[in-house]
Amino acid sequence: MDFGYLLRILLRRKWLIAGVALGAALAAYLFIGRKPEQYRASVIISTGIVNYKGINSDNSDAFVQQYQVENAFSNLIEFAQSRSCIKLLTIHMLRHDLGGTEGPAFRQANRAVVPYSDAEAGQLLQEVRTLDLDSISDPAFSQQFDYLLDKIARAYGYDHDAIRRSLSVKRKGGTDYLTIDMVTENPQLSQFMANAYVTRFLTYYQNLSVREKKKNVEFYTQLAAEKKAVMDTIKERKYAYLAARGLPALGKQSEELVNKIKQLELERQSAMSSRDAAAASVQQIDRYLANRQSLHADETRGRVLDKYSAADQSERVRQLREQSLKSGGKDPEIESQLVEAQAELEQTIRRSAGNIGKPKQDESRRTKEDLYKEKVQADVERIEAEKAVDRTSAELARARGELSIKVGEDEIASGMEADQARAEEEFKKVNENLIAAKLTLANAENPLHVIENAQLPEWPEPNRQVLISVFAGIVAATMTIIGLFLLAYFDHSLQSPELFRRYVEGIPLLGAVNRVPLRGLNLLTVFQTSSEVPQHVVFRESLRKIRTGLLKSGQRIILFVSPKPKEGKTFTMNALAHSLAANGKRVVLVDTNFKSPRLSEFAGAPSANSEAINRAIRESGLAEVFRMKDPNGDAAGVDVIGNTDLHQSPSELLPPDAFRRFLDLLGEHFDFIFLEAAALNDFSDAHELAPFAQTVIAVFNAGSVIGTADKDSIQFLKDLDGQLSGAILSGVDARNAG
Repeated sequence: MDFGYLLRILLRRKWLIAGVALGAALAAYLFIGRKPEQYRASVIISTGIVNYKGINSDNSDAFVQQYQVENAFSNLIEFAQSRSCIKLLTIHMLRHDLGGTEGPAFRQANRAVVPYSDAEAGQLLQEVRTLDLDSISDPAFSQQFDYLLDKIARAYGYDHDAIRRSLSVKRKGGTDYLTIDMVTENPQLSQFMANAYVTRFLTYYQNLSVREKKKNVEFYTQLAAEKKAVMDTIKERKYAYLAARGLPALGKQSEELVNKIKQLELERQSAMSSRDAAAASVQQIDRYLANRQSLHADETRGRVLDKYSAADQSERVRQLREQSLKSGGKDPEIESQLVEAQAELEQTIRRSAGNIGKPKQDESRRTKEDLYKEKVQADVERIEAEKAVDRTSAELARARGELSIKVGEDEIASGMEADQARAEEEFKKVNENLIAAKLTLANAENPLHVIENAQLPEWPEPNRQVLISVFAGIVAATMTIIGLFLLAYFDHSLQSPELFRRYVEGIPLLGAVNRVPLRGLNLLTVFQTSSEVPQHVVFRESLRKIRTGLLKSGQRIILFVSPKPKEGKTFTMNALAHSLAANGKRVVLVDTNFKSPRLSEFAGAPSANSEAINRAIRESGLAEVFRMKDPNGDAAGVDVIGNTDLHQSPSELLPPDAFRRFLDLLGEHFDFIFLEAAALNDFSDAHELAPFAQTVIAVFNAGSVIGTADKDSIQFLKDLDGQLSGAILSGVDARNAG
């Protein structure tokens, strides 16, 4: 879309835009002027959000903390504007205006808006008076009450929608404060509603924040009572059972027997240890005695063997010495045996002397009598230990028998004792949780506090009447401009030569003919006189430009075609013919549009060229196709030859030789011959007439949109090559023709 074209559209619609803007501004000015004055009352409360979640001094988590702060404020603002909070204010205001106990009513009910009976008003007043607004934590009432409340609240203007329009809750800059504004038509009402709303809001918020804590206290209180009742019941059953069986104390006798059994077990273990030690001592003494007797026998046998061995060896040494003396010491074998025998004798004597020098065994060890005494003493201790083991075993058996009897007797009582212990432990835990819940509830603090209560507003709110009116005019003008832009953007019609060249590529544009009113239009007057009508001037000059091109081309037989019907083809031919006639040219228009012969409507007037036209029709043999003209008409530069309204194809009505003969005869009397064909999209007439024409001119209407069928027709025109002179855009707005 051409931006300059859009600007021209705005310039053409400037009075429309200005009118819409002025109308919107005036309407806004009158509307705001009729509105009643409004008074604003404000309450400032602290939230505690920043105090508890403030950004750390080192800014280490500034983004996360800032997000948490903003999210907390958003949640609190949404809660403040919730239906629950507004419903509490509605109840408060209706109780004030219906009851009249706290002062005169601020508003009177408009029963024309919502009709209700006095009985319904009395019923609602009675119900709202019974409500304790300071303790409500869930404003969910019966369906009937909500219906009646909303019905009467609408009549008073205290319903949710009305209060929501008057209420504004927002954060005060970057502080920890919330500003709550209430805007009404009465300054006293604004102050009262703002303070009442904040009171109800803070109380409701506190009730919600401690609701779970109260539920915890109630739950643990009930649970502690139940646990205590169970514990007392078990204790009473236990005492009754003990009293019925005469047991002094639960498990006392069993405990004594258990302690006695433990003591006997220890004594038996000690006796068994003593018995085993004594038996081991006796066995050790027996082994010692046996080892000592074996040692004495070995010593005696050794001494005897050494004595006899020394005697034998001495005898052998004596004999060898005698043999050595006999041989005179010259026999080596005897001498070696003698040396060996002497060495063995010396070794034997030395060993025997060692055994003789050892002290006796009895001198370094205990005597046998002492050993026998120790053995007897250990044996006595073993016997005493065995008796102690037997005695403790018997006592253990008796104690265990008694214990089994006692356990059987107080088994139920022991179970009761265990149940009582468990019940006492459970009660203790529940009681601790109850104490903790009570402390939590007692320490609960409402983080919301009133910083500044609503004051009586002295002046009404500025209505900004002029500013809003100007803004309304600007908005209306802007919306109008946008609407015009959208209409122009989505309008794909051929409104201007620029758009024609964009949508119809490959076909040259001969010129654009602007749209003129057809009623009372006389083409002779337009072209033969100096008409000063602006539309006629532009129309005449546009045709003169096209006429100049035709005169330069030298083509005389011209076929006018259009893609679809009602494109302005007939009017354009006629206007262009009159433009040529004004330049002294003789033009004849032949109506070869057999499907829609609009041109034949202008063929009835007689003409000075009637004789030549009639002769051409007769000589070419086309008297059944074209109408004969009446003679003796005024001299005129433009003649029209109409057809006989035969709805057939040109090839079926016009023999080629006869039609060429007809055109040649007309060419002898006229400078230009204009032929008209039916619409290209619907009929084949243009295809059949094109061979008879020297050139083809296509006519497009500025209000047309190029469709699929038009593209096929345009392609046909392009395929004509040099036979196509170009296109004429008809019906163009004179403001778009430039």
